[in-house]
Amino acid sequence: MYDKICRNCGTYLSDYYRTGMLGCPHCYTAFRPEIAKTLKKIQKSAHHEGKIPTLDPVGKELCEEYKRLLSEKEAAVMESRFSDVKRISGELIDLKAELERRGLL
Repeated sequence: MYDKICRNCGTYLSDYYRTGMLGCPHCYTAFRPEIAKTLKKIQKSAHHEGKIPTLDPVGKELCEEYKRLLSEKEAAVMESRFSDVKRISGELIDLKAELERRGLL
């Protein structure tokens, strides 16, 4: 029986079937039809759709505030405004706890 091989790393198709692992990025090209077939069996499609979680308005606002505070803290550090860094760090700790409680972080 013919066993395909990746010319870049020497991984055999039978290795992929046995371990589920590829040897290098070039294996994706070398074994494209076989990988697509396996993906269709596992997830009903060989195309990745991705997911975007839906957030309630409050959750979305909290996430945006967290990102804003991170940026503000970074700017304060770069400008050596250490009292602001301390204040923002405290706000981030509280906000992070709330986001974790809501399962958003």
